[in-house]
Amino acid sequence: MKKLALFTIAAFILSTGLMGQKKNVIKTDLFSAFLRTGVLKYERALGEDMSFQLGGFYTGYSPGDSDVRLTGYGITPEFRYYLSEKPAPHGTYLAPNVRYMKLTVKDETTSEDGSLNSFGFAINIGHQAVFKDVVVIDGWIGPSYNFRNFEESTGTLDPGIATANGFGVRVGVAIGFVF
Repeated sequence: MKKLALFTIAAFILSTGLMGQKKNVIKTDLFSAFLRTGVLKYERALGEDMSFQLGGFYTGYSPGDSDVRLTGYGITPEFRYYLSEKPAPHGTYLAPNVRYMKLTVKDETTSEDGSLNSFGFAINIGHQAVFKDVVVIDGWIGPSYNFRNFEESTGTLDPGIATANGFGVRVGVAIGFVF
């Protein structure tokens, strides 16, 4: 029984990177709180020059001066190829990704509602810096393309982004911890 417990502890230590290179990152977008959105991302180094990141968000956002409120969630899987000499998750990277969003749209004054589904893809270039072997700052920018489907019953509800199919730009800064 002691051997099994020791083996389990050793496997955990090795898998979390505590005995060598730190391979895991937990982070959140720096400016998402201003949009009433909670974001959490987990990145895992898969080798010296690549990693996989999975991000998710929940929002309760109202665009501009509108009485329209968007609530819902999204998920963004992302593969990262690191171009720098330092091992992943450090340095400059290219990151193709996809994003799925499912939002409920509600006009608070008229009680009209609808649903907005979005699927998009992007390729970002970014740089992730690790400070004191603990704190991570990650910045990125890149082109995106989105397909959106908006459904509502009256035809008068406008969430401001329902017809925004096509090209756009994804940009952001995240902060977190490496372990």
